[in-house]
Amino acid sequence: ALTSGFACRRVLCRAKQWYQRRVRGNMSILFLAFIIGAVSAQAGYPTITVEDQKGEKGGSISASFTLESSEIKLQQSDVHVDKASKDHKFSPVRFSVKMEGSGSKITGTITGDKLTCDDQSGYLVYYQRIPRPPAHGPPPGSFMLMIDGCPKPPRRSGGRPTFYY
Repeated sequence: ALTSGFACRRVLCRAKQWYQRRVRGNMSILFLAFIIGAVSAQAGYPTITVEDQKGEKGGSISASFTLESSEIKLQQSDVHVDKASKDHKFSPVRFSVKMEGSGSKITGTITGDKLTCDDQSGYLVYYQRIPRPPAHGPPPGSFMLMIDGCPKPPRRSGGRPTFYY
């Protein structure tokens, strides 16, 4: 019965359909595991709000940031502000960082004087640990400090300067 062309095509078609269902099922399980892992990795991580800053060479800046979470109790000692370098290394900022609040919301201010071209970089406000780099765009809590009178940093296609992460 399998010698006719129609019967062979039918068996092959059923085998192909079975294979596709099996692969799709496995891919769905892998995709679901990936999504659950990504969500659980971000679960409880606070929302961090900060904006890009501009300053003048030799001048000063004052930048505000907020951290909010309804899932975890925030503590000021777990909030960090680091400068990102071109070689993807992080170092503590040389600026003063003052914070207020705890529990579900922390607000902070970053102030700095005598800005230099070396200060023009990407900065990251984060909670407890440096988060994983996102697939697209700048990481949450990141901001650029642009200094007038200094060479412009390279830009991405979106028009925003490159954040070294």
